[in-house]
Amino acid sequence: MNQGEPPDDSSWEQIVPPDVAGTADQANWYFNHVRQTIPRLAGQGSASHARNLSYFTSSDPELTTTLWLRVGSARSTAITYALTGSREKVREEKARWRTVLTSALDSFRADGAPEHDWAAILIPKAAQLARWIGPLRAWPDRLDAPVGVGPMTLVSLPTWVTQPHSHPDDSSVMLGVGYWPLLVTGTAPGYFQAGALQAAARHLLRLQWLLTLVTARTWQRGTQPCLMEAEGHRDAFTAQWLDRMTAWSLQEQFPAPDAVDLALPHWLTTAWDKSVASRRYSNALNAYGHAFGYFTEEATSDAGARFAAVIEAVTGTRTPSQAEKTAADHLLTAAAPDTFTESEAIKAAKDILMYALRSETVHTGQLHGPESLGGMSLGMFSADGDPSHTHHMMTGVLQHLCRDILIHNLGGPTNDPSSILQKLEGIREGWMSIGPPLPV
Repeated sequence: MNQGEPPDDSSWEQIVPPDVAGTADQANWYFNHVRQTIPRLAGQGSASHARNLSYFTSSDPELTTTLWLRVGSARSTAITYALTGSREKVREEKARWRTVLTSALDSFRADGAPEHDWAAILIPKAAQLARWIGPLRAWPDRLDAPVGVGPMTLVSLPTWVTQPHSHPDDSSVMLGVGYWPLLVTGTAPGYFQAGALQAAARHLLRLQWLLTLVTARTWQRGTQPCLMEAEGHRDAFTAQWLDRMTAWSLQEQFPAPDAVDLALPHWLTTAWDKSVASRRYSNALNAYGHAFGYFTEEATSDAGARFAAVIEAVTGTRTPSQAEKTAADHLLTAAAPDTFTESEAIKAAKDILMYALRSETVHTGQLHGPESLGGMSLGMFSADGDPSHTHHMMTGVLQHLCRDILIHNLGGPTNDPSSILQKLEGIREGWMSIGPPLPV
C-alpha cells in the first residue's frame, strides 16, 4: 500500500477527543503542532478521494511508516490516526507515532487561540414585516441600554431605518419596513482570521435564534460578522452600513415612532449557557429558529416538521409517542390543577403535533398549508373547511407550544397554556381566524 492509499476502517484509533479540536480552525492548528513535533518531517499530503484524510512522513529512520490523520466523522469531531507500511513496521513504530501525537496534543492544548474583536448588525426580518399593513410594518422596539449575552454586547443604533422590501404577493409593489437596528459586538477565538469569523458567525446565529425565541420575531443579519482590527473600525463599519441603508429612495417613508422598550428577559444569559452546554438544546434552538421563519412566511408544512423536531431534540427521542408524551406532560405541569386529565392532555398533544401530516410532508413531499397555493389565501369560508388555513392555524398552536417548552427547558418561566388550549378548542369547533396567526 502506498502513502496515497489510506488505511482500512478497522485501523483507526482516537488521538484527539471529541470537541477538543472540533472546528476546522482548531484542527488546522493541531496539525501545525503535529508538523512541528514530527522528527525530521519529510512530507504531507491528503487523500485524493477524502478531504478530511491527511498523511505525514518522516525521514527519521525510526519512523518509516506513513502517519494518517482523519478529522471528524458523521458522528464525532474526534481526530483519529492510523499507520500504513509493512505490518511489522506498523507494530514496531505505533508507540513512537503515538508519542509524537500526544506531545502535539499537549502543546496544542497549551496554545490557546487569541481573541478577535468583531461586529455585526441584526435587524428584524423584513420579509415578515412586509406581510403587514401600514404602520404595522414599523417595529418600534429598541433597547434602552446595552445588553450582554454570552461573549457579545447588544446596542440599539440611534438611527431609524426604513428599508425597501417587495410585497410578498406582488413584487411590483415596493414597501417600506422600519426598525432600529441592533449593533452586536463581541470577541471570538481563532488561530486564523477565517476561524475567528466562523466562531463569530456561530455566536451570532445562536443569538439570532434566542432573540427570535424571546421576541417572537425572526432576526436576520444586516451584515455578516466583520473583524474589528483597528482603532475606530467599529464606528466606521456602523456608519458605512447606515449610509447604505438610508440611501434608498422610497415613496413610503415611516417616521421614527415613539420607541418601545425592547425588554429582554433576565433568563436570556442562562438560556445562552444552557444552549452552549447541551447539544440537544442547541439543536432544538436551531430547529425552532428555522421553523419560526417558515411559519411566519406561511410555509407551514415545513414549519410543522421542524417544530416537532424541537420537542424531539429537547427529549432526545425520535419516536412520535415519546414526543407526544413530552408535550402532554408539559401541558399537565403548566396548566392549573384539574384543567384536564392525562388522557385529554395526550389527545391535545396528538392533535397539536400532527405527526401523520408531518410524516406525509417529510416522506412524500405533500403540502398541507397555504404553500400548496403558492402562499395565496382563499380569503373565503370553504365548504371543505379550508384545510390549508386550518393547518396554518394549528401550526400556530404548535409554534406556541414548542416555544413554551423550549423557554422552560432553557431556564425561562413555565407559561400558562390556557391560550394554547383555547385556540386548540376553537380549531376543533371549526372557527376561522382572519390573516396570518400572530406569533406569541
